[in-house]
Amino acid sequence: MERRHNRRRRHERTRQELIEAALNQSAAGSFKDLTVEGVTREAGVARSAFYVYFGDKEELLLGALEDLIASHQNRLGRCWQQGDDPRRDIERGIYGMARIYAGNSALLALAGEAATYDEEVRELWSTVLETTTEGTREEIERLQKAGSVNESLDPEALAEGLVLMTERSFQVHLAQGEDDPNEVASSLTRVWWATLFDPPSPPSPPEGEGGSQGSPPGPEGRGMGDPEK
Repeated sequence: MERRHNRRRRHERTRQELIEAALNQSAAGSFKDLTVEGVTREAGVARSAFYVYFGDKEELLLGALEDLIASHQNRLGRCWQQGDDPRRDIERGIYGMARIYAGNSALLALAGEAATYDEEVRELWSTVLETTTEGTREEIERLQKAGSVNESLDPEALAEGLVLMTERSFQVHLAQGEDDPNEVASSLTRVWWATLFDPPSPPSPPEGEGGSQGSPPGPEGRGMGDPEK
């Protein structure tokens, strides 16, 4: 029994070493430049050992992403943690996700690149975004019923816009590992707060529009279509 347990641990350790080697190799280039030979050399294992764990480098990336999603399933894919104060709940959720992005910047940079041409990677990440959007929509509707969020707002459109904005901001500012995750999270939190709890009034149409049947006045008070006299 112990021997089998040790064998399983060695198997998992080698798998993880291959993933880490791929991330190290990609730090100086792109996913397209990544090769199985380079990964196995970095990991210090035989090329044939790679195929015990992964069919190709795309499968390695999918496995790494699935590991990340599984290990952070309570935070990744949720823009807030439900509690008594919706403003603080959103703040905690966004800060938590920012830390996940910052701590896995190499992997998420690879995923962002690969998603542009690999259907399986794109579908996996789309599932995370769809789950996030659906959960956000449900929470907005709950807050609307509680009177915390304006009922005139469209919860579905609002959820989709906020989630896509947040994910894109994380990809641009955190997936490269250059920006401060707390600063990014702070800015995004303020946007969420302003959008949900302090939305501006809809803009009024300019004078002469929004129901006016005549042409806007031209020089000397004439309508633009009125003949000169």
